[in-house]
Amino acid sequence: MPHPDMEIVEKMLYNIDDALADVDVRGGGVFKALTAARFPFLEEACLSVNHVKMEANAMYSPSYTVDGTFQVFYVARGTGRVQVVGTGGKRVLDTKIQAGQLLVVPRFFAVAQIADGEGMEFVSILPGTSPAVEEFASKKSVWNPLSPIVSQVSLSVTLEFEEFFRSNMQKTTILVPPTN
Repeated sequence: MPHPDMEIVEKMLYNIDDALADVDVRGGGVFKALTAARFPFLEEACLSVNHVKMEANAMYSPSYTVDGTFQVFYVARGTGRVQVVGTGGKRVLDTKIQAGQLLVVPRFFAVAQIADGEGMEFVSILPGTSPAVEEFASKKSVWNPLSPIVSQVSLSVTLEFEEFFRSNMQKTTILVPPTN
């Protein structure tokens, strides 16, 4: 059997488990973004990859792609729930998801995952080398730049609730640990 060319092997393989975490939340999990900066071959493939390990009952904050790309999620381990919301604000999917399943989220649709009691691990693949993914409920939320009055009116809530909503966003990241 021929031996593989190690230069090609090193170019095309990357051990994401050995990569440093971009976000590590105690009780929530670990998020790793893999782009061409870490794995140059992704630029040739025109892809980006996220690797997420969620602890028991943690949530992956609702997010969406602002650049009109789709997302592909592959559940590698565990089980959980996934919710997808369409462009009209209507929930189009709310179901259990488990290891071995593949989910394709259409362009501009929002998606959130919640791990079950055993936790959940998934990989998301996005076309493009610099995907524009925005979060709804974290420090990087699209709501943060808006003035309190604009978000209050947009959400049709009281000023007190808007302040509560905004203060809680400042405490979280893309991975949210369960509240006990």
